[in-house]
This record gives sequence, C-alpha cells and structure tokens, in this order.
Amino acid sequence: MNRALVRRPKRLAAVAGLLTAVGLAVVPAQADSSPHYERPSSTGTIGQGAAPGGPVTREQIIARAQHWVKKEVGYSQEDWWKDDATGGRYRQDCSGFVSMAWQLADSLTTQSLPQVADRLGGFSELEAGDALDYPAAHALLFGGWTDKAKGDFVYYSESRRGQPARKESANINDSRIAGHPRNVYIALRYKKLTTTPAPTPTPAATPAPGNPAPVPSPTAPTGPSSPAVPQAPNPTGSPAPAVPKQAPAADTAAAPSGTGFAATADRLYAVSPNHSGLYEYTGTADRWTKVRGATGRIYTSGSTLYATDPGNGNATGNIHQYDRARKTWTAIGGPGAEFAATSDRLYGISPDRSTVYEYTGKPGTWIPVGGPADHLYTSGSTLYATGRHGGALYQYDRVKKTWTAIGGPGAEFAATSDRLYGISPDHQGLYEYTGTPGSWIKVRGTTGHIYTKGSTLYATDGPGAISQYNPGRRTWTAIGGLGADFAATRDRLYGASPDHSAVYAYTGTPGLWVRIGGPLAP
Repeated sequence: MNRALVRRPKRLAAVAGLLTAVGLAVVPAQADSSPHYERPSSTGTIGQGAAPGGPVTREQIIARAQHWVKKEVGYSQEDWWKDDATGGRYRQDCSGFVSMAWQLADSLTTQSLPQVADRLGGFSELEAGDALDYPAAHALLFGGWTDKAKGDFVYYSESRRGQPARKESANINDSRIAGHPRNVYIALRYKKLTTTPAPTPTPAATPAPGNPAPVPSPTAPTGPSSPAVPQAPNPTGSPAPAVPKQAPAADTAAAPSGTGFAATADRLYAVSPNHSGLYEYTGTADRWTKVRGATGRIYTSGSTLYATDPGNGNATGNIHQYDRARKTWTAIGGPGAEFAATSDRLYGISPDRSTVYEYTGKPGTWIPVGGPADHLYTSGSTLYATGRHGGALYQYDRVKKTWTAIGGPGAEFAATSDRLYGISPDHQGLYEYTGTPGSWIKVRGTTGHIYTKGSTLYATDGPGAISQYNPGRRTWTAIGGLGADFAATRDRLYGASPDHSAVYAYTGTPGLWVRIGGPLAP
C-alpha cells in the first residue's frame, strides 16, 4: 500500500453459505466497532521449499493467502508479520499481503509491486495468484474465476483497519472493485511465477511384483444388524440453488457415508454416519434399504458393489462382494490400502502400498500385477495407477502384463468410458489424455475435483460449484452449487450437501436438485 494514503472502501458483504450456479449467498460483514482477532506468532510452514524472492507456484501463493485468512491476520500499516516458512517479515497491509503471498524478500508498496511483475494485456488474462494493483492506493490478490464467462471471481486482501485478511467475491465488469474504480487497476503477474505443468511423462521403472496381496485370508462376511433407524433433519445446504425442506419419513434409513458414497451403473449406495450400516437407494422419494451391517468403505464397478469391514489406520478391513440377486455377501480378501474396479476386474493395493494385486475371481486368491502405487483409477476396462509419493501416472495392459507411463503427477484423475482426465497438481488446469503417452490437452482452467459416469465428465470449481462437460462442443454448463461429494449412476448424478446433512439427486435441469435422504457424516 502507498503509506501516505489510508483506504476507506465501502464495506463489502462477506461470502457465506452456498455457492450456486446462479450466485452467492451473503451475510453482512462484521462491524468495525468490535473486532477480536487471533494474533498468532507466524504463518507456519507454507514455504514448500521456495526461498524469499525466488520462484513460487500459484498453488503456494493461494495457500499462503488462505493461511492469513484462516489466521485472521489483522490489517495494519505499522505491524509486521514474522514468516517462519521463509524467514521474511511482511507488513500487514494490502501490498504487504501480496508481497507475503508472492514470497518476496521484503514488503513492497502498491507503487513498487509492478517492478517485480509483468503487466498483463487485460483482466481476461488473470489467473489465480496474479494481482490487481492500484498504484496510488490499493492491491489485492486474484484468487481465481468462479464464472469467467460472467466475470465472477474471488480475491484475497488486507483492506482496512479493524478487519482481518479476507476472501471476497466480485465481478470484473463492476464499476468499482474493493471500493475503487475498476479502471484504476492494472493486472500484474509475478515475474518469478512457476506454473505447475499439465500431467507429462516422467522416467520411472515399470512397477514390479512385490509382497503379500491385500488378501492374506478371507473371513466370513459381516451380517446385517438392526439398529434403530436414524432420523434425518431438515437440510441446511445442498448442491442445488433451491431444495425442498421436508425431512425423510420416520421409517427411512439414513443415506450417507462417512467416506463418501458410490454408485454402480444403476444403483446408489451409502454408508451410515457411524459406519453401522450400508444402504441402497430404492429410487423412490427418500427411501433406502439396508443391505449390510458394519462397513468401512465401499467400491463399485459398472454392476458390482464391494464393501470392506471397518479398518485400522490407513488400511481397510477385509473386503466382500455383494450378490444383489441373492442378497448375500462373499468374503473375497483381506485388508488393503484401497481398491478399484473395472467392469470385470477388481484390483487392490497392499496395506503398505508396495504392490498392486488383481482379484482372480476365486475368494482369497489374488495375483501381483504391479509394484508400489499411491492410488488406483479405472475406466470401464482399464486400470491406471500413480507411482508413490506423487509419482507419474501409468496405464496397465492386462494382455501384455505391462505398464506404460502416460503422464506426470496430478492432483487426481478420473475416466469416462472412453476418455481419461487429470487435474494438474496446482488445480489450475483440467486436461484430457489424447491416447498418446505424454500428450494431454487442456479442457478447463481452475478445477477442484472431477467425477465421471459412462461418457460424462463433471468438474467442480475451486470454490466448489459443479459443471457438466460436453466434449463434442468443448463447453461447460453450470448445473449446481457447492457439494461435499458427488457420485453418478448411468443416468443420474447425486450430490452431498456441504454440511453433510443430506443427499440430493440432480434432475437434469441446471440448478434443479431434489432431496432424497440424509444426514451425512463429515
């Protein structure tokens, strides 16, 4: 900030509640008369290896900005904040905030920030981690687009005395942004910004067979129990802009899962909050049927449901396969770090993540097919695995029994029936695999998480709103607001409300969702 000036912007509304496809719910900002903010001693370890004045990624910039918001670092032109991560000290005003987020060697002013940045050609070029600077008075950190077509975005800033660092929302077409005329701002990008690349191949050895399978010995399946049916309260939030407020009927079992929920091609399943029961959605109103007792995690293929017993630490309990026609469970293996299924094969990672195994179809018999792996991903017929500690992505050829590196590290991956997608490690890009190892094309910018069903891809924004992708037109349609988790059958998408109080079904009309059960475990 220009130390000769003191900003007096109008008060902005604080972001709260549900982010929807049609806008933001807001509540009044806290009055200046009674501020009470925590004053911790440092920003913690958000450096992630970057030295003061050195290269920094967008992910690091946003993480550092969010940390000041979380700690409610109060605005001041006189106070300085000691940063343990970099050893730097940053002034607690607007330009000091941007200097801190960029991990500069010192706190610059609104007049000197342009000296370490490149001026962008226009506001449309802004990306998360860039800045809007008014050299005479104010600077703010651009947090990312929530709807670029409409001009909606979020930003972080230290704005006024009596207020802490905050995350706000605005529209790039507004006549005023953060209390100042829009046309006084210039768009800046830090010169030493390092953009995390899209997934690209990195040399790595082909995974090799290793230690015991995740199935040392089968055990009898856990039988259903009959605890009292929990009651579901009225929802307090949902992935939809508007939802009915009625509670489920008294004889309706809770629909939720403590580890999310999952779907086969035609059925939705969820685990109760205390993991005492596994339920199947009947497809009618808000009624669910209990199909199993104590359950840890659930996994699905196109037509098959698998469930584990409650596990310990990072490993699941024993895994079981459900025969829906007979309403029976068969124990097929022991604990694993995680499991994933194609249309006709089940795979698991050993508890120590040293080996990938394939289930032979005979209870208790698994064969090693790969070496160390962090996570498994599957399409209808293909298995993918990421190397340990954020390693490259590999594709398994079951006929040749070989693995091929097809991409570098990613935040997460998901596959439709014919396409594979991955989010870059800094969540600033969503990419589609072309089928040629190392070749990916960008189909979207800032992305939080991705979900798939059949041939359809869904993605959430950084703040959480969900959109549906049309690969033919390469267009995205906003269909709902913030959700804690999503799952899809062949013809229906489901979402968990942000506070885990309910499960909603998407009707197919953007913005229109109906409540089908709840509550959910966080």
